[in-house]
Amino acid sequence: MTEPAEYQPEQTARSADTLPVLAHLRAVAAEMRDRLDACRKNRNAPKVEAVHHLRTGTRRVEATLETLAREAGARGLGKATEDARQRWLRQLKKVRRAAGTVRDLDVHSELLADNFLPAEDTAPDKVAAELAEAIADAATGSVEITPLMEQARSLDQWLKDRRSAAAEALCSTLDDHAQRLLDAERQFMTAIAKRRSILRRAHRPAVRLALEDYLRLMDAMPLLDRENLHDFRKGAKKARYVAESDDNDQSAVAMAKAVKRVQDTIGEWHDWVVVAEEAREALGKNGALLQAELEARAQQAYERALRITATMGRRFVGEWRALQPRRTRSPRATAKKSS
Repeated sequence: MTEPAEYQPEQTARSADTLPVLAHLRAVAAEMRDRLDACRKNRNAPKVEAVHHLRTGTRRVEATLETLAREAGARGLGKATEDARQRWLRQLKKVRRAAGTVRDLDVHSELLADNFLPAEDTAPDKVAAELAEAIADAATGSVEITPLMEQARSLDQWLKDRRSAAAEALCSTLDDHAQRLLDAERQFMTAIAKRRSILRRAHRPAVRLALEDYLRLMDAMPLLDRENLHDFRKGAKKARYVAESDDNDQSAVAMAKAVKRVQDTIGEWHDWVVVAEEAREALGKNGALLQAELEARAQQAYERALRITATMGRRFVGEWRALQPRRTRSPRATAKKSS
């Protein structure tokens, strides 16, 4: 298939690009397309970071499109613009899911390597240190590789094989994805340019929008447990990407970092859980030792994730209250009280 032509929208003095929300949308969309091209250039083995940035890039575009629609108000964007927005979102979702399969396997391989297959001088804990020592001893033939070590190596190979297959599936569709994303973006930008009255409305600060998103998520999931904690993490991503849309506002930057901390701690727990499931699938009864260790680490990460999420939630509630305007008493009420 031929390379899709680069989309260069017309720039005029009356261009809607001068509006902040569209300027940001164009920026994150262009960055996402660059990441997709980076994967296309390494079809046989797309780099770990390129796949990671491709997936996060799609999420940033999605978050901006959702925010734009919400800020359009009760009248909405109009049928033509909304149809174009939905088309773009559908294409982004397809790319995100394809990249997500590869990215998840990359994360799990890194987690396994960092904790069970480390270099001797970077072993992070006692278990990893023992494994590293076993590797060194096995190389000299002085001792046999431990059962835990053997199980970890078997799972590592299983993950790499799956990653190879998933990456091949991703890259086989990238040309089509690139062209369809380009077409969807062009259609949306053409439609939204005709809705300038909506786009001229007051632009609310990103930190306020992000706080609204996060607190709405907290209201929807007031009690977190193993069943909904991962969904909470996915919902929090939107708040983070909205906050990141204004890197000139230090309060927005600070909030983005705080939400990322929540995401990272929940993500660590979820990764341990999934790697344990993968060990069960790949090794069965032959991976009992490794599974027990993975499940123990998942439990520790789960408890930490709940603590961090609760702490940050209280902080965000406090920040939201601080943003609310204080009620001032009317002169009439003040005079009545003094009398």
